[in-house]
Amino acid sequence: DLLLKEPERFDCAGVAPGGLIISTPEINIVDLDPDLDRFVVLASDGVWDVISSQDAISICAAQADAELAAQTLLRRTYAANSDDNITAVVLTWKAD
Repeated sequence: DLLLKEPERFDCAGVAPGGLIISTPEINIVDLDPDLDRFVVLASDGVWDVISSQDAISICAAQADAELAAQTLLRRTYAANSDDNITAVVLTWKAD
């Protein structure tokens, strides 16, 4: 992680300070249907590096609530040997 933030301290030739990472988020806008869509998973790249979107959906859908879904997703990410920071939030809602 420090290598990515401060490559100049590790003799990364030709890389400007802070040049290996960007602070621009990846954003997707999606219309949700509360009658069909059960939850949204927000996670850091440490999760997505080792867990596919479809696997994350399967893991979370099999859990009884959002908290357990996030915990299970993080346990699976850790077990898959992610070598990055891992964070996940699962959001749910009730249809009217």
